[in-house]
Amino acid sequence: MRLLLLAVGTFLIGTDVFVIAGMLPQIGASLNVSISAAGQLMTVFSIGYAVLGPLLAVPLSRRSPRAALTAALIAVAAGNVVCAVAGSLPAAMAGRLLVAAGACQFTPHASSLAASLAPEGRTGKSLALVTSGLVTGSVVGVPSGTWAADVFGWRPTLAVLAAATAAVAVPLAAGLRGVDSEHTAHRPRERFAALRGPLVRMVLTVTIFAVIAEYAVLTYAATVFAEATAGEGGRLAVLLFAFGLGGLAGNALAGAYMDRPAGRRLVLASVAGMAVVFLAMPQLSGSFPGALVAMLLWGVSGWMYAAPQQHRLLRLAGPAGPVAVSLNSSVIYVGAALGGAVGGLFLGQVAPRWLPLVAAVLCASAVVTELRLLRKDRPAEPTTVPV
Repeated sequence: MRLLLLAVGTFLIGTDVFVIAGMLPQIGASLNVSISAAGQLMTVFSIGYAVLGPLLAVPLSRRSPRAALTAALIAVAAGNVVCAVAGSLPAAMAGRLLVAAGACQFTPHASSLAASLAPEGRTGKSLALVTSGLVTGSVVGVPSGTWAADVFGWRPTLAVLAAATAAVAVPLAAGLRGVDSEHTAHRPRERFAALRGPLVRMVLTVTIFAVIAEYAVLTYAATVFAEATAGEGGRLAVLLFAFGLGGLAGNALAGAYMDRPAGRRLVLASVAGMAVVFLAMPQLSGSFPGALVAMLLWGVSGWMYAAPQQHRLLRLAGPAGPVAVSLNSSVIYVGAALGGAVGGLFLGQVAPRWLPLVAAVLCASAVVTELRLLRKDRPAEPTTVPV
């Protein structure tokens, strides 16, 4: 039940992260600003998430999981209320910043708690269950939220999202009563010493290479697949939906293998798989069926590294596990911004259909880093006692 509540929480967080994108025209009209100005709500959220993630993780790591997770959900709910009643763009930005403060803490602490609550040999499945909430939020929650905003208005939609988040906080707080974390027993110096380790840095390096590669293409998906979609928004929506379905499959695949010996190479399979997909994408993007296959395979490979990366960071960082996962989340948002910039830079130099080749090179860099990491991070061999 606890893991299910954590998954529902990440589902609401995943919905909240992206739902604003579908509301921008209505928000702009309501607040008397342009769509581009309203789009700064997403920018503020992303910057807030990236900056506040590690900053807030330090003090919250000293609290019990119950206190940290409850506070995070309350912040998200309160931020949505502030945004829903905002009469100006700055007020709405303040609300989104509050949502970012809660969202950037819920996911890492939920992942850490899921790992600690999991029975022996099922840590990977527990992490994948929590991560599945984020994927489902982007696949199901965002279109549903966009539809609700169109039918009922963006303010009531955010209010309902706030109420749902608060509703999850109540049973989660009750269910976690008495649950403590091993991380709270360590001194700050011991807690964060592991963050300086080279293996943690290499894990984060793999993440940023992979995320920059993905967002260099995802940001400009409408342009990259323009020939396949013929400029039709409906066809692009189908491609993005296929990407999300592939993500659900990839995350489930990671959960199935993470606790097995083969799970050690899941991240390598993910980044190498993305490199292959990106290499094939220029040939597949010319037709809609080809583009559909490319997006589906990209979703599978692209979502296969999320939970395993969290798994490794929790193991390598020890008592600083939640902070390490929070840093990883911040790296993802920084990488997303850099990916958009890199994609935009090369888009002016090459034809759109060739942009995935740039992403393939970045994925190759992730593969090289991952191979080095696998050589250095070897599981301990069982000791043999002579008889």
